[in-house]
Amino acid sequence: MHEFDLQLSQWQQLSEADRRANFGQVLRYFVSPLVAVDWIEPVKVDYQQTVLKTYSVWLLGEQFLFIPGQPAVQLGWSAGATKLTPNEWFAQSNRPLKADEGIVLTNQDAVSDYVNELTSDNRTVNMPALLVAQAAQPIDWLAQGVYTLVNGQFSGNQLFYRQYQAELQNLLYRQRESQSAYFESRHLIVKPLMQHQAYQVFEKINLSELALKQTLHQQGFDFVSPDQYEWLKGAGTTSLWVAGNHLPTANQLMHQSFGLDFDGQRRYELTNDPLVYKGGPCVTGGRYQLEQVLPTSPFYESGLATQVIEDVQVPRQYRRTIPIVLE
Repeated sequence: MHEFDLQLSQWQQLSEADRRANFGQVLRYFVSPLVAVDWIEPVKVDYQQTVLKTYSVWLLGEQFLFIPGQPAVQLGWSAGATKLTPNEWFAQSNRPLKADEGIVLTNQDAVSDYVNELTSDNRTVNMPALLVAQAAQPIDWLAQGVYTLVNGQFSGNQLFYRQYQAELQNLLYRQRESQSAYFESRHLIVKPLMQHQAYQVFEKINLSELALKQTLHQQGFDFVSPDQYEWLKGAGTTSLWVAGNHLPTANQLMHQSFGLDFDGQRRYELTNDPLVYKGGPCVTGGRYQLEQVLPTSPFYESGLATQVIEDVQVPRQYRRTIPIVLE
């Protein structure tokens, strides 16, 4: 395995056999032998209006995607509102506010200052290859493995399974006719994986961000970095949103770069910088459409202090990742 082969431009040129061989080496050398590995398969995902051929794998009960590295990625935003039309600067949302609530934008300079204040600075970053979870999870969920219906086997943290086997089996029996997206018991949350005839099993946890980070480190994972978040959500876009520099439509917001799910307007996503949260809801009232959709930009940063989020228990989520860096 050569680091050059894990760069996006070269990865796209490899044969399927060579991509598979390189991915096998990534799993061998960068995934802890204590982590259960399931369901390795080739997948095709969107990257800048092209198709990226890569691999999906389930690690300890979560789906991960391999994203090749990319040198000199442009991140951040400093153009304010100059790319938006005047009509977009002041377009009203459907959220009624009193005159003394929220913010009032009066001119282009005020709109530009608002956008620049709530987006990260421009920078150029060499992005390593990544194994990254397809979706972020709520901060009080910890994936522990998958339970397969066909053979009744659990693949994942066996110490956890021995402790909660009876509770899991009782929960599955009670919910065997359920059509819910997930169901729960005292210690567990279970999500059906119909395509695999299996269940994704989470443990309910109550950990501080630091304790959660330490738990992930013990398994060989980390949170995404702010740079990695922007790259993964934006796929290298140089516009304010993935869809361009104009207020995105609902359909445009559904686009998923690299096949990753970013639920950025309901929860703040933790990063490996304890002072930086990505995504999250509007924090300035929401009088304008711009306020409502700016949090969907890859470069959005609310600026809320860590202690504020900790104190009021704002909904947060995290995404496991493994950087693939060859020494």
